[in-house]
Amino acid sequence: MTAAERIAKRRRELGLSYQELADRTGLSKSTLQRYETGSIGSIPLDKLDILAQGLETSALFILGKEESSNAEIMRTRIYDVPVFDSVSAGFGAYADSHIVRHFPTYIEHGGDDGDYLWINVRGDSMSPRIDDGDRILVRRLDSVASGTVAVVMIGEEAFVKKIKYGKNWIELHSFNPYYPVRRFEGSDAENVRVVGLVVEVSKKL
Repeated sequence: MTAAERIAKRRRELGLSYQELADRTGLSKSTLQRYETGSIGSIPLDKLDILAQGLETSALFILGKEESSNAEIMRTRIYDVPVFDSVSAGFGAYADSHIVRHFPTYIEHGGDDGDYLWINVRGDSMSPRIDDGDRILVRRLDSVASGTVAVVMIGEEAFVKKIKYGKNWIELHSFNPYYPVRRFEGSDAENVRVVGLVVEVSKKL
């Protein structure tokens, strides 16, 4: 199948007219028609990326380097991610840490499937955003941006907190106002180690 045929096929799959695709991409109807008939020798790379976004696919697919639709791509990104019963268990603070189960998960945040784990949350310090019994998807990282929710280790204890940085200090914030801010300054800040970024919350029913 040629690039022109893939473009036409994908447009039809989405049920788009030339005008609708033109509205999505900013490319003219006549240009899109030429792409589909193959009357243009090659598509400029910047236009190829725009066209791929409008067709909800990838430039590699259009070029024939990736023989799959978006649905197929999604299926290839579903992994059995391990679930741990506590934050500390998930990050190896306990010698007897073990996986409770595996949970099929669509990974769209980048990285390899081995970079992720689910953790069953205990406690209400992050309520109402993260409640007792909720499950959080964590990407293993050793640094995160200020203002994000992260898993941090203090000694052998692991916590889920909103982290903020300042000059020579780190603060750990809870969403629950009943829990005070914990501030670590100077050498004490070195004892706070980021081990993961919370990227998703699965709420209990």
